[in-house]
Amino acid sequence: MEDINKKLVDEYDRLDKIKKEIEDKIANIKSEMIILAKMKNTKALFGTHKICSIKEYDKVVYPEDKNFFSKLIKKNGLYDVFSQINYSRLGSAIIRKDISINKEILDIIKITKDYRITLIDKGL
Repeated sequence: MEDINKKLVDEYDRLDKIKKEIEDKIANIKSEMIILAKMKNTKALFGTHKICSIKEYDKVVYPEDKNFFSKLIKKNGLYDVFSQINYSRLGSAIIRKDISINKEILDIIKITKDYRITLIDKGL
């Protein structure tokens, strides 16, 4: 039984390390693709079997202290609208500069540029 435990934990550890390495490699490749697309002034890069769409978008970065932010949303009467803080809906409202989002909320969030990278099958 101890041998099975050891094998499972060791295998999980091995796979977790591989996963982290792969995630790092993917992040680096995405970064390089974004730089290349900017240099070429394009929104698509072409591979052998896939097209890679690279689209810039505004990404809302919320404060780390979710408790404080939740209280602020409630205080400003937005909690009923966004209930369980649907960050996607709230983010869209912030990007649209919806008038229901007051300055106090806007002052503690940041809007950064980010990229969505999507692979599209060429159909070959």
